[in-house]
Amino acid sequence: MNLFDNKKSEALTIILVVIIISVFLGWFINFSSRECRSNNDCQEDYYCGSDHACHQIPVIEKTIVKNNLLVPSIIIGIAIIIAALILKSFKIPFRRKRNVTMKTEEKTEEQPKRLKIP
Repeated sequence: MNLFDNKKSEALTIILVVIIISVFLGWFINFSSRECRSNNDCQEDYYCGSDHACHQIPVIEKTIVKNNLLVPSIIIGIAIIIAALILKSFKIPFRRKRNVTMKTEEKTEEQPKRLKIP
């Protein structure tokens, strides 16, 4: 039994050849219809995209914000100096006063004598 003897195998062969030719023609038409294949194929300031078409390179403008930190640093410096002056003078308005009588009583109590080690 030969493969090309009956008409069913001939029809199958013809269909297979037509499919192969149509795939090849579709690939060839797709390949030839591309506008670009690399960035060199496009004009200046254009690039070749993934869709094989030339696109203009976008210009991105960056806005630079300049911060002036002089005033906050002066305020913090003045606050540190004021805090240092307050701590140095020990005149804090909300500070509790120590009870002087308790300290004198504690000092008057006799403390045990310590032994000296030779």
